[in-house]
Amino acid sequence: MDNSTSGRTLLAKQSGVRNVLTRIVGALLGLATAYTLTRWLIIGRTLQGETSATQLVVETAIFLAIAGLTLTLTSVVPIRHDLVKIHRVVGQNEEELRQRNRGQRFLQRVQTAFDMAETEADLFSIAGTAMRDAADFPGEILVADSSLAHLQRVATADGHDAPGCTVTTPRNCPAVRSGQTLRFPRANDLSACPRLRERGLDDAHASVCVPVNVLGTPTAVLHSGRDSTHATTQDLEDNVIALEGVAVRFGTRLGMMRAMSQAQLQADTDPLTGLLNRRAMENRIRDIRTDSSSFCIAMADLDRFKSLNDTYGHDTGDRALRLFSRVLQTALRDTDVVSRHGGEEFLIVLPDSDLAIAREALDRIRERLAEALGDAKLPHFTVSIGVTDMSTSDDLTELINQADQALLWAKSDGRDRVVVWDPTRASNANASPDSIDVDESEPHDDLEEQPVGRVVGLVPASQGQSVEKCVEVALFGVGHLHPDEDATAVAAVVPVVEQ
Repeated sequence: MDNSTSGRTLLAKQSGVRNVLTRIVGALLGLATAYTLTRWLIIGRTLQGETSATQLVVETAIFLAIAGLTLTLTSVVPIRHDLVKIHRVVGQNEEELRQRNRGQRFLQRVQTAFDMAETEADLFSIAGTAMRDAADFPGEILVADSSLAHLQRVATADGHDAPGCTVTTPRNCPAVRSGQTLRFPRANDLSACPRLRERGLDDAHASVCVPVNVLGTPTAVLHSGRDSTHATTQDLEDNVIALEGVAVRFGTRLGMMRAMSQAQLQADTDPLTGLLNRRAMENRIRDIRTDSSSFCIAMADLDRFKSLNDTYGHDTGDRALRLFSRVLQTALRDTDVVSRHGGEEFLIVLPDSDLAIAREALDRIRERLAEALGDAKLPHFTVSIGVTDMSTSDDLTELINQADQALLWAKSDGRDRVVVWDPTRASNANASPDSIDVDESEPHDDLEEQPVGRVVGLVPASQGQSVEKCVEVALFGVGHLHPDEDATAVAAVVPVVEQ
């Protein structure tokens, strides 16, 4: 009997009508045979047709002995044989259920461990332990980067070296492309993965590649390999089932973590500049106050930004904001935190810094902005910055107000500078009946500071540009006048610049 036959199937077969009739017929044949033999033996001993009580007992004993023997041969032995087979199948099914139960308990532990991972690094570390417990031989997990163009090894089975799969991109992995688990019983078979054959492994090396779905897309692979010389087919299959369970739960948890991270990033990020928004910045400041012994807070504001917007349009204003955001990210340290506080205002927190260090960093921002504008096709603009440190107050709102007041002083002092909050100046300002009033709607520097009749860019009239376009090109410093071309368009530029 095939070992794969279940106990239920075998019981159904034995209790079927055909099998019951066969057993009845066999029993009747046995009894008939016993009766025939008994009569043949008794007839030879009968005396003149008379019978006695003794002879009746002898006949009965002979009949029962022969009937018992024949029934044993025709019914008991086959039934016992079937019962032995049923017992064997039931035992095999019980062992299979116990093994399946062990597998389910293992996967439940894996799921619990994955659920407790707070970061991807934690998840990768747990995956290494899970691979070791699922199949105690070399294994690794390769995950695609954010571009989905390269695979990177993120986890290795604990206690083992990485198998060393040489696949570099998801598209080059047969398991990822097919979306199905691939088994390679021998490394050098014609149907084996090319990455196995090119590694020069022994023919007895068996491998399995399990694709890992992250957010519904196969973008990772779990690869494992072992020497199959002394391994049974069932052992290999049990290992594959366990590894598949690990791969499914790993991909589910990784996808959930990345989805939550993306959602959190969108909730905490200003969509225009990519910097933190106001709410996220307040949370980060609370963490910094807990972890840092000292820090400074600065408020930066682009000078005459309203005039820039009104003169060149909101698209140019948005480009200016994005440029300044990049300057902030490149000019400051990795530990410094920047957010868009609102409009053209930016809040900067510098942990583990005093006012001297902070001022040096903030002046560097102004310098980097001037350099960046030299390469960008944007109107010239500057930034004013006010800064204070945590020693002046324990209240976060008060610190931000101090930085904002220092920013107003920077504006009133002439813009394009860094001003440190001064409690003495603040007291004098509060005592004065007139508050500081900075008009950011003044004409933009590019128009205000151009001398009458000066043209910063020339556009040939043959290009057919409008007066407005000539102004734009002139102010951006783009275009030139060829000696052979008509310069009448220049006359259109000059009056506009003079206004």
